[in-house]
Amino acid sequence: MKKAYLRVYSSTLGSRLEVKECLNSLREVIHWKHDLPQAYYIISEESAATLTSLIREHFGGKGRFIITEISDNKAGWLPRETWYLLKHKIRKAKE
Repeated sequence: MKKAYLRVYSSTLGSRLEVKECLNSLREVIHWKHDLPQAYYIISEESAATLTSLIREHFGGKGRFIITEISDNKAGWLPRETWYLLKHKIRKAKE
C-alpha cells in the first residue's frame, strides 16, 4: 500500500541536488516532490524505518533528518499538485 511521507533534513545531510540524487537512486521511492526548503514529499510502499535505513546508508550515516507519514490530519498552504500527490499517492496528470 502506498504511503505519503514528509522528509525534512538538515544541511549537514547534503545539498538539495544530493538529496534528489539519493531519492532518484532508491527503487523504493515511487514518487517524490519538493516545494519547501530542505523538505521532500515521498511516496513509497516501504515503512519510514526502511526509508531511513536506505537514506542513512546512502549518505554514510552523516546528517540529520526525519521521515514521518502524512496522515489525514493535515493542513497547510501548498500547491494543488502537492495536495493531489499526498491524497492520491500519484502525480497529477498534466492538463
